[in-house]
Amino acid sequence: MLSITLFTCTLAPDAGSRISAASLSRRSVLGGALAAVGAPASVSAVIKGTPVDDAEAAAVGAVGLWIDLDGCSVCRKGLPATCTGTLIAPDLVLSAQHCIDIPKELNGTLDRVIFGANMFKKGVPERRIQAYKTTSEYGFPPAQGGDLVLIKLTQPAPAAWRPVELPLGLLPNKAEQDEAKRKDSPFYPDGVGLPAVSAYGFGEQSTRGTQDADYYASGVLKKVELQLRTEVRPWAPGFLTKPVTKGEGTCAGDSGGPALLRLQDPQGRGVRQLVLGVQAEASVPCEDNQQLFIYPDYFKEFIVRASADLGSPIRPTLNWREYSS
Repeated sequence: MLSITLFTCTLAPDAGSRISAASLSRRSVLGGALAAVGAPASVSAVIKGTPVDDAEAAAVGAVGLWIDLDGCSVCRKGLPATCTGTLIAPDLVLSAQHCIDIPKELNGTLDRVIFGANMFKKGVPERRIQAYKTTSEYGFPPAQGGDLVLIKLTQPAPAAWRPVELPLGLLPNKAEQDEAKRKDSPFYPDGVGLPAVSAYGFGEQSTRGTQDADYYASGVLKKVELQLRTEVRPWAPGFLTKPVTKGEGTCAGDSGGPALLRLQDPQGRGVRQLVLGVQAEASVPCEDNQQLFIYPDYFKEFIVRASADLGSPIRPTLNWREYSS
């Protein structure tokens, strides 16, 4: 059972006696993500994953969400809460809605987006937030699987950062299944099948880091390979994954990070990098755990409408018919 939302921050030592009833009622959602206290002696991300440098972070559009908690009365001052996101347009980031909602409960604010593999490195490029739109605003509450947010930046990302493609329309929907069968589509009947995907995140390096101040460590980007455990379908809001390598996993702070799929271009122009999912939850402990990713194509209406409302319209760019005979 999935039981932890992947958002991380640090609480003051006496926070337990001062957290509101509303916050306490969400402990089953927050899991251990709000339990760590104190400043990190060192930082890392993703459980036993592969280190990522600035060049790779830029190539996969990975960004860090810096959430200011100065207004939080129960949080350790001087440290932000962190989440992960993906650049999908020069000035637009896709992440998880709970990275907005949970900080609000603590009087926190999404303050900036960081463009660098180390969120705390001096001089790292950053962009402020102009506006954002959540799935809830468009009729898709998180309780129904809608855990997405589109974040509009005040100015475009640094030139090195590459927006990643959202594969809206990649898989045939229910009404298109017969056509896909007739056209001998490689996506019929199994969709993309059960491939491995690359996940990126700025989160905790261990379950213990969500509970013990001496082991708190988030803010540096890593990646981990995940194996799909369930099919990806346009009529399902999400899919499950598990780590390919024993001992690895994802943890608090990896919320909003992508599951990246690499797929051959139908016109023979090389490999296309696609955001197959956005990480919403994971089971505990963080090691050898299971992840829940939101499938953006299920929320195509939200992405198309909200991106247009933010002034950076995202349009479908890749259709399953391009791969058919």
